Amino acid sequence: MMSTPTRDEVERMIGKRTENMMGLYIIGAILSWIATAFGVWVGFTYYPWAYAFTSGMYALTVLSVIIWVGFIFIVKVAREKPVSER
Repeated sequence: MMSTPTRDEVERMIGKRTENMMGLYIIGAILSWIATAFGVWVGFTYYPWAYAFTSGMYALTVLSVIIWVGFIFIVKVAREKPVSER
């Protein structure tokens, strides 16, 4: 009969705990926003006839909201308490 692994054994098998990776989540959210803003800037700069300013600002606003809502969701899930061991 197999015994239930302890929390330390599970962490060694799976890897680093998610609540210890907050810096990575912050950097990822910031870099994704920078990439979005850069994409909008490229549209303004190189394709001004096809990418109007108002359209670009709308896209940046909507995508920024999506990025930050996703970031908040990731932080919420990462901060959840683990299920207690039996």
